[in-house]
Amino acid sequence: MPCNLNEISEQLNGILIGDGNVVITGVGSIHAAKEGDIAFVTDKNLNKLDQCKASAFIVPETTIIEFKVPVIKVKNPRLDFIRLIEMFSEKTKSSGVLSSEAIDPSVTLGCNVQIDEFAVIKEDVSIGDHTIISAHSFIGKNVTIGTNCLIHPNVTVLHDTFIGDNVIIHSGAVIGADGFGFEWDGQKQVKIPHIGNVVIFDDVEIGANTTIDRGTIDSTSIGKGTKMDNLIQIGHNVQIGEHCIIAGTSAIGGSSKIGNRVILAGGSAVINNITIGDGCVVLAKTMVTKNMPENSMVSGYTARSHKKQLRESAALSRLPQTIKKLNEKLDELSKTKEGAK
Repeated sequence: MPCNLNEISEQLNGILIGDGNVVITGVGSIHAAKEGDIAFVTDKNLNKLDQCKASAFIVPETTIIEFKVPVIKVKNPRLDFIRLIEMFSEKTKSSGVLSSEAIDPSVTLGCNVQIDEFAVIKEDVSIGDHTIISAHSFIGKNVTIGTNCLIHPNVTVLHDTFIGDNVIIHSGAVIGADGFGFEWDGQKQVKIPHIGNVVIFDDVEIGANTTIDRGTIDSTSIGKGTKMDNLIQIGHNVQIGEHCIIAGTSAIGGSSKIGNRVILAGGSAVINNITIGDGCVVLAKTMVTKNMPENSMVSGYTARSHKKQLRESAALSRLPQTIKKLNEKLDELSKTKEGAK
């Protein structure tokens, strides 16, 4: 709904400079904002304001330049811009309508649960209040799903999985598939049974086409507040801590343990049975083959100290020039020796 700048400034606990009666109808980027929008300004895009048609701006409280339109100064513009987007976006709310005809009679449903067409809900499932199960999703036997969860279309949640409150799972994700475990008996690969489950704690978000394998005997677990991008592979028995960020196409091998507030950048990989301490950062396309102590940063293939990696890369980039200079010196020395003879 439209809001004036006085109302928005009060919501954000910001400092309004300019006309507080200006009505805002939406949010926009610095490139595409139109009249009626409010845009987010940083030091990096200050030089683009002349082309911006926004009716107001969110700016850092330290900004000192003058603006032609009203501004709201806040401590953390990025966080407050997120809040603004939420204010002007239509929130997904459960309709409370059960449209699917494939809900087992044993299923326990909370208040105002929505289950869309062609979703399949198997025996002894429990679904909490205000949760949405979207079309064509499959919820296996003995699954527990908490309150205020959003399961997007075409999600597969297999038997015995536990999902906490406020969890979002995007389309194509598979939760609780068998782990990749086999033993050679001399003639063939014998499949190792996986009788564990997957536990997903509160406030987790799981990206599209991500796969999380069940434990062999115990649980594979994803800690509270962890956010996972698309196309991620989590192996059996992996333990991921709280408030981690795992970017797209990353993979974590079986039985590895990831601490709290760990960042795995895009395309990174962790081999089996690795422990990564709290606060670590694994940069993009890095292969982690050794345990990482707390608050360390690694990069490269295979992973090693990021500072060492940078020094080696810099040295390699200078190598052709260094060799050229060395050859020139050798030629000079050779000519000097010949002249001395």
